[in-house]
Amino acid sequence: MEYIRTQKPRRHLVLKSAFIASFCLLVQIAALPENSPGATETEEEIASQDVWHAAKLRGVSFRAVGQEPGWLLEITNGERILLVTDYGQKKTTYPYVEPAVNQEKRKTVFTIKERNLEVVIKGKACADSMSGEMFDVSVFVIANGRQLVGCGRALH
Repeated sequence: MEYIRTQKPRRHLVLKSAFIASFCLLVQIAALPENSPGATETEEEIASQDVWHAAKLRGVSFRAVGQEPGWLLEITNGERILLVTDYGQKKTTYPYVEPAVNQEKRKTVFTIKERNLEVVIKGKACADSMSGEMFDVSVFVIANGRQLVGCGRALH
C-alpha cells in the first residue's frame, strides 16, 4: 500500500511538468515575430515597410534622396520625373524626357529647359549624409536655380 501512495504524487508531478513545458513552448511560438524565418511576406507587406520597394512596384525606375532640406526624386521611364522638396512640402511633376547619356564619363543628364530642371546622375558611389547608407550613384538636381545634392539607385 505504501508503494502505491508514493507513485501517485510522482505521476502527478510528471504530468504537471509536461503541461508547464507545453505551455511555455506555446507562449514562445506565439511571441515570434510574423516575419521570422519561415514566414513569407507579400509584395505589399514588403512595400509598406520599404519606400524603395514601394517605388519599384509603382513603376519607378530610378530614385534619389538628399538632405538639408530633405528631397527625393523619382524617374518613371516614359512617364514622368517627380521632384519632392522641402521635406515633402512641395511636389513638382515634370514630363519624362530622354536623357543624354555619356557612357565614357558614366553620366546621365535629364534636361527640361522650359521648366528649368536639370538632373545629373553620375556613376560615382555616394553615402547619404544623414543615414550613412551607401548608394550606387551621386545625383545633382538644379530646379529653378536651386541646387540639390544627393544619392540614388536604379530600381530595375
